[in-house]
Amino acid sequence: MSNRKFNLENTVLPQISFRLLSISASKYENDWESFPHSHYFTEIFFVKSGTGHMQIENESIPLEANNLVLIGAQVLHTEFSNPSDPLDYYVLGVEGLKINTDRPVEYSVVDASSSFPEVRQCFESILWEMHNRSDGYAEVCQHYLAILVLLICRKDHVSYELVDTQNSSRECHKVKRYIETNYHDKITLDSLAENCNLTKYYLSHKFTELYRKSPIAYLTEIRIAAAKDLLKTTSYSIEEIASATGFSSSSYFSQTFQKFCRMSPQQYRKSHTA
Repeated sequence: MSNRKFNLENTVLPQISFRLLSISASKYENDWESFPHSHYFTEIFFVKSGTGHMQIENESIPLEANNLVLIGAQVLHTEFSNPSDPLDYYVLGVEGLKINTDRPVEYSVVDASSSFPEVRQCFESILWEMHNRSDGYAEVCQHYLAILVLLICRKDHVSYELVDTQNSSRECHKVKRYIETNYHDKITLDSLAENCNLTKYYLSHKFTELYRKSPIAYLTEIRIAAAKDLLKTTSYSIEEIASATGFSSSSYFSQTFQKFCRMSPQQYRKSHTA
């Protein structure tokens, strides 16, 4: 007869109080429009296969199979796939989790090759539970998330802390996401305030406090970024680009573009066209 027994050491177990918000499974199929965005929660990416890169603030991070990328709340990011080797990945949204890092920007990249089966199983089990929604699925998902975070933290350069999400302004983030998604529409400070049921004065103050720029300044920044992309990748006229990015007229678009980029839209297109 063979018998093995292990006792749990008499140690204080950590309290797990971060919360799973969502999971998504994505695969590049030549239909992405990559624009920088952020969330009020932490995201955990796991690359199943493919290659590409992640733009995190001003840094470009290469992506390949078995990479885990943890991106903190309010960190601007977007992902790009290699068309010939498309990215296939999972993303978890997690509230109340802060990644500890020595970097000025809150993110961490982990090679999960050594624990690939366990890590992938956590993501796939969460996806299965969320899809089927059997009794107790939410609690099961939460436990899988806790296991995943602990597996990640076995790497000596990754640790986390819990944060009080009550102090984060979800209203302002809702406005920020609305701007990023609907920048091409007619948007005013009044309409943004109405959208989140805040006064425009309070919204402007809180948004500026969080993001160091006003809602309208951020809207203009997003519109200019979209216009740059169209100038580089399409043959649309200046009038068409102005309309597509939400500017009231081509003259106002050109004036604003000149102010932001210190060159006209035509000069920018010429400098980025072979």
